[in-house]
Amino acid sequence: MRIFKWLILLSALSTPLAFALDGPTSATDNVKSRLLSETTSIGPGQTIWVALEFNIRDGWHTYWRNPGDSGQATTLTWTLPAGVTAGDIVWPTPHRFELPPLVNYGFAKHVMHLVQITAPPDLKVGSPLDLSAKASYLVCSDVCIPEDATLALKLPTSAAAGTVDPRDAALFSAARAELPSAELAPTSVSVQAGQVVISLGKEWGDTLSQITSLAFFPYDEGGIEYAAPQTLTRTKDSLQLSMKAGYQPPKSGAVRGVLLATEQSGNDTIDVPIEIAANFPAVGGAGQESATAAPAEAISFSSLILLAILGGLILNLMPCVFPVLSIKAMGLVEQAKKHPATVRAKGLVFAAGVISSMLALAAVLLALRAGGEQIGWGFQLQSPLFVTLMVYLLLAVGLNLSGVFEVGGTLAGIGDELTQGDSYHASFFTGVLTTLVATPCTAPFMAAAVGAALTQSAGAALAIFAALGLGLSLPYLLLSFAPWMRRALPRPGAWMDTLKQVFAFPIYASAAWLLWVLAQQTSPLGLGAALAGAILVALAAWAYQKSKFTSIGGRVTALVTAVIAVVLAIFLPVRYAGVAVAAAVTQGAAQADAWLPYDAAKLAELTGEGKPLLVNFTASWCLTCLVNERNAFTDAAVQEIFRGKGVMLMKGDWTSRDPAITKALSAFGRAGVPLYVVYNAKSGSKEPIVLPQLLTAGVVRDAFTDLPDRVLK
Repeated sequence: MRIFKWLILLSALSTPLAFALDGPTSATDNVKSRLLSETTSIGPGQTIWVALEFNIRDGWHTYWRNPGDSGQATTLTWTLPAGVTAGDIVWPTPHRFELPPLVNYGFAKHVMHLVQITAPPDLKVGSPLDLSAKASYLVCSDVCIPEDATLALKLPTSAAAGTVDPRDAALFSAARAELPSAELAPTSVSVQAGQVVISLGKEWGDTLSQITSLAFFPYDEGGIEYAAPQTLTRTKDSLQLSMKAGYQPPKSGAVRGVLLATEQSGNDTIDVPIEIAANFPAVGGAGQESATAAPAEAISFSSLILLAILGGLILNLMPCVFPVLSIKAMGLVEQAKKHPATVRAKGLVFAAGVISSMLALAAVLLALRAGGEQIGWGFQLQSPLFVTLMVYLLLAVGLNLSGVFEVGGTLAGIGDELTQGDSYHASFFTGVLTTLVATPCTAPFMAAAVGAALTQSAGAALAIFAALGLGLSLPYLLLSFAPWMRRALPRPGAWMDTLKQVFAFPIYASAAWLLWVLAQQTSPLGLGAALAGAILVALAAWAYQKSKFTSIGGRVTALVTAVIAVVLAIFLPVRYAGVAVAAAVTQGAAQADAWLPYDAAKLAELTGEGKPLLVNFTASWCLTCLVNERNAFTDAAVQEIFRGKGVMLMKGDWTSRDPAITKALSAFGRAGVPLYVVYNAKSGSKEPIVLPQLLTAGVVRDAFTDLPDRVLK
C-alpha cells in the first residue's frame, strides 16, 4: 500500500513537469522546432524564460538578427492570453557563413532563442496557461527555403514561483553561455578614411593583454562590409579593430553589436562574446580615446587635403575645364598690362568663386546624404533636368569660343556679362562657372578624397571640398601672383582667336557626352526636348550677337528673340521632366533587368515556339542566388551568348511567397531556390535541362554551346 501511495504522489508531481518540459515538436525536412520553458510553472506577476529551440539539419543554417549580405532574421509572432506579455528574442552570438564574395550571420545544428514571458499580477492560478507562437525563418544550404512553424506551450500556474526543470536546465544553461555579456568598459568608435575603427582603451585593464583576436557583429545593417577583413592592431594601452565601412557607415550616436573576443587563459583559449555600444568621442573633449585617436586622424586628414588639392589641380586638364581656364589665363596677360595692380585681387576673387561654389555643392551633397540618400560626386548629374541645363551651358560656352556670340568686350573670360566686362564680379562668377563645368569630370586622386570626405564630420568634409576648389583655382591663382609665369606665356595676338575656336571643340565634345548620359536617363521625348532646347540656345546666341549690329528696332527684335528662345529652352526640359523621368525609370528597369517575369502561360508559349529559354528561380534573400547571379549572369561572355544566340530570359522571383512559383519548383522536385532550367538548348530536344545549383559562367556557356548563332533579319 505504501508503494502505491508513493506511485500516486510521484505521478502527481510529474504532471506539471510534463507540461513544462516543452510543447509539441514541429518538424520539416531541415528544422525541428519547439517551445520549452525553463521553469515548471508560472505565478502571478512572475517573469520566466521560454525558448524557441531549433535543431537544424547538418549543412543548413538559419539567420541572426542582422543576417549579413543576404538572408532573413527569425521572427516570433505570439498569441497570448490577456495580460500576458512576451519580450523580444534575446539573440545568442552568431557564426559566420561564407560564400565569397558574400558573408552571412546565423546558426547551424542547434540554437536556442530565449524570450521572457511575464504573467499579469491578477493571473488566476489553477488552469494552465496556453502560449502559442508562429515562428517564421529562412533555412539555407545551397538552396534557401522560407519556413513557418506554429508552436504551442502549456504552462501550469501556481501561487508560488516555479522551480527550474532539471530536464531542460542544461539546455538553458548552454543557451545563456552563448549570450554576449555586458560591455566591460567604455568603447569608442570612429570612421577614418572609409574604415570603421572600434577602440578598446586602457579602462579594459588586463583583458587587453589576454585578447588575441576580435570579430565584430553589428546590430545595424550597412555599417560595415561583412566580407571585408577585420584587422586588429595593438598599442601599449589600447586595441583597435578596423573594418571597411559599408554603404551606410555610422555617423553619430552609439554603434551597437557583439564583439567576439578570443582570450588566452594559460594554455587554453576561450571565446568571449561582449555586447558593446561604442560611442563617437566628443569633439575636443577630454578623454583617452580622443587623445589617442587625434594623431591618426590628423595624419589621415592631412593626406586627404593633399589628395583633394592634387585632384583639383589635375581637374584643370579635363576637357570640361581646360578650354575655359586657358582662355581666362590668356586674357590675364592683357589685363596685367592694363591694370597690373588689380590682377592679384582678381585672382583671389576668382579662387573665392571656385571655392565658395565648391562648398555650396558639398553642403547640398552632405544635406542629402544626411537625409538618407546614397550619393557622391556628380550626384546632380542623376537629374535629367540638371544634365539638360549643363548641355545648354556647355553649348553656350562652345558657341562663345567659336565666335557665334561674344560676351563682354575682352578676353577676360566667360561670365563677364554678369558685371559689364572687366570687374571683380566677373572674376567671381567665372570661378562659379569653372566649378559648374568641372562637375561632369573626375580627376585622379579625387575619388579617394571625395569618398573619404563623405565619411568625415561636416566640418572636415567641407574642408576637403574647399581644398578641391583650391586645387582647381591654383593655376590661375599662381598666374595672378607670379609675373614671371605670365611672361612665360606667349604674347597675345591673332593666334589667340584661332586657339579659342579650337578650344570650342572639347567643350562641344563634353556637351555631346552629356547628351549621351541624358539618353540613358530619359525617354525619346525627354531627349527630343533637350535637343530642341539646344537649338533654341543656339538661336538665342545668334540673336544676341545680331542685336549688337542692327538698328534700335532690330536690336529690340533680336533681344526679344534671344530671351524667348532661352525661356523656351528652359521650359522644355522643365515641362517634360516628369514624363522623362517616369519613362526613364521604366526604360532603365527594362534595360537593367532583361528578364521576363515568370508566367506559366508565357513559358509554354516560348518553349512551344522552340525558342531557347533560361528560367531563373531566385529570391533576394537567397545567398546562393546572389552569388550565382554575380558570378555567372553578369559575365561578359555569357551576356554575349544570350545576345548572339537569342536566348530568352525569365525570372521567377520567390522573394515573396508565390503559389505559381512554388508549383513550378515542385514540378522539378524542389522545395526551394535557386533553380535554373534551360529549354530548347539542344536541337530536337524538348526536355528541359536543370543546371547545377552552384552556377558558374562556364556552366551557363556550355548549356548553350550547341545552339547556332541567331540570324538577324
